[in-house]
Amino acid sequence: MRLLFAAAVVALVCATPGLARADAKADLEKAHNAYIAHKYDDAELRLRALLDPATSELKDADSIADARMYLGAVLLAEGKTDEAASTLEDLLIARPDYQPDPLRVSLDAVDAFTDAKVRLRDKLNAMQTEKVRKAQEEKAKLEVEHQKQALRLAMLEKLATTEVVVERHSRWLSLVPFGVGQFQNGQTAEGWLFLVGEGLLAAGTIVAGGFAYVYEEQAWTYHQQGNSNAQSAYSSAAHWAAITDDVLVGGLVLTALAGIVHAEATYVPERVQMRKREIPPLSLSPIVGPTGIGVMGRF
Repeated sequence: MRLLFAAAVVALVCATPGLARADAKADLEKAHNAYIAHKYDDAELRLRALLDPATSELKDADSIADARMYLGAVLLAEGKTDEAASTLEDLLIARPDYQPDPLRVSLDAVDAFTDAKVRLRDKLNAMQTEKVRKAQEEKAKLEVEHQKQALRLAMLEKLATTEVVVERHSRWLSLVPFGVGQFQNGQTAEGWLFLVGEGLLAAGTIVAGGFAYVYEEQAWTYHQQGNSNAQSAYSSAAHWAAITDDVLVGGLVLTALAGIVHAEATYVPERVQMRKREIPPLSLSPIVGPTGIGVMGRF
């Protein structure tokens, strides 16, 4: 009858979740009090109800571990040695670091707990090793993820600070001499070569043409004065200056044509350049709307 009454009490407690939620730890203390008073049947029923995952509101890991320790002590006091050993082993598997309180359970229960730990030593060591391995793997995964995030942020920052500029080229511009086509194609060395070469030839034609004109004027002046020797000398000088000018003009034309042909043959339709730009500061402003309150960011 006493067992049936205790079972009915436990069932009533379990049938009222709100009350059980509030008194779960109090029921654990009552079960321990029953154990201390040697009311082992009552203590066992209470502890089994508290350890039933389907109905118990005892969710705290430390309290669950204490309940298993008390149940092991109760079973040991009832002479159920094998069941007590199994309960203590379950406790150790769930909480390998658990230490019983010798002031709340008997010395026999503490010894039984120690014996269970000795029996499970290899298994507990393996569990600890596996736990450490998983922790290291998780740490390595987090480190890899952090590196990926850092790389991703670096790439995003690079994209945000880099501006792509596409420069469109014109074939008509390649027809302009003095290295213009080469500079447009990005051929700096060739551009300077044609610019300097054609510039020197153009300057030479101007100088040679100027000398030819001056010498002809001098020859005409001496012709009017009747100085045939001076006229002949200046006429000869004007002749050679004119020849030099013709040669320089021919060289300029040929060089200009070569530059145009080269620019057209190596024509680049467009050139892509990467240009750095500053990231504008981020300004945050609060927003209030029908869906709630938030923060809006704007560059």
